[in-house]
Amino acid sequence: MHRAEPAAARPNADERDVGEAWFLSFLADAGGRLVGTFDLDSAATMVVELAVPTLADCAVLVLPDVRGRLDWWRWSRGRCTRGRIRRPTVDAAPTLTAGLDGLKRVGIMPPAEVEALPPAFAEPLMRYPDVAVVSLPAVADAPPPGVLLLARPEPPQPLHSAETEARTVAEFAERVSRAVHGAAEFDRHRAASIELQSTLRPPALPVLPGVRLSAIYRPAAGPVDVGGDFYDLHPQPDGSTLFTLGDVCGNGAEAAALSGRVRHALAALRLVENDPLTLLTLLNQALLGVSGSKFATAVLGTITRRSGGSLHLRMSSGGHPSPLILRANGTVEVIAIPGMLVGIMPQAQFGETTVELAPQDTCILYTDGITEARGGEDGEELFGSERLRTALSFCQGRQADQVATHIDQTIQHWSNNASRDDIALLAIQSTPTP
Repeated sequence: MHRAEPAAARPNADERDVGEAWFLSFLADAGGRLVGTFDLDSAATMVVELAVPTLADCAVLVLPDVRGRLDWWRWSRGRCTRGRIRRPTVDAAPTLTAGLDGLKRVGIMPPAEVEALPPAFAEPLMRYPDVAVVSLPAVADAPPPGVLLLARPEPPQPLHSAETEARTVAEFAERVSRAVHGAAEFDRHRAASIELQSTLRPPALPVLPGVRLSAIYRPAAGPVDVGGDFYDLHPQPDGSTLFTLGDVCGNGAEAAALSGRVRHALAALRLVENDPLTLLTLLNQALLGVSGSKFATAVLGTITRRSGGSLHLRMSSGGHPSPLILRANGTVEVIAIPGMLVGIMPQAQFGETTVELAPQDTCILYTDGITEARGGEDGEELFGSERLRTALSFCQGRQADQVATHIDQTIQHWSNNASRDDIALLAIQSTPTP
């Protein structure tokens, strides 16, 4: 691609200045557009688009992945195409592999090597007499991130000297390398964050005979999509189901980490104990000294199916908002359960109660993010327990998922879709006997 110029074609000093300014402008524009791109696919697409037509008629960015394959993005004929191929052997593609390994900064791939590559990757490149393989310089201690292939049928125009273009390609490669490295690192961190967050989010609700379940989980707006509210349900060998809904103080990543600790502690404790009151006492002991000044509130309970379609709920509470029962006739009952905060005092006392749910009765467990949602005319009024009971009373005859959705929509409307705290809700409904 970078051939020696005939003497007659060499630009004079003024022409060289114009060519220099042209490429400096190109590099400034390219650097500005690449620096703010944190998505690898977007960054790669922008790289090949920027290279055409200033540096090539066809440009291909090739990046190795962790499994030894090659991801590629190609800009040709005004559009970007992308794909993935197996990495070729050194014998089949010596120039390409040397560039990928950083052994040669710039090489020329002959037509025979291009033709040996998979057609979907190489087809547009076959129209060019040679293809420049530009190895992207390594960033920090990382291996070379990949190569940039530049193809053009003719040598540079006289206005753009070979020296100027070679320097521009090298500087462009450095900008590309930094952009690709940064975008790849961002993608890796984002993937790791999503994976970690997925372990902190509540699992899918189980399917229980004679029970309708529905839940809401809405973390407060922030950099992570998890919060301090949580719920879990675990079917037991005896046919009952252990359930938990709770809240740790604060929100965001720190609260999510503590809620994860609470859930993991309960997961271990339930292997040896399934009594709600005993579990809550053991959880309190487990959290003492571990959570520092942080604390949690929680309702633990069991669901047991009765003959005739009713459900027997046994619940224990540690400083948590009182559950609500929506009876089939539309009556709303408050189930007050005394109990102290979890994880604060060694001798904390917790209360318990039992509730019978007849068919179509619904029990609502919720966190204080619902009752303390701010809204109203001044945006600072609390939603409160009375409004929650009123909203629940309008759900007579509705199934559990409709009840949860109605409460969620009511809260979002009240707070103008700007809840400041995490929200969790669990609806447990008894279904009629078939």
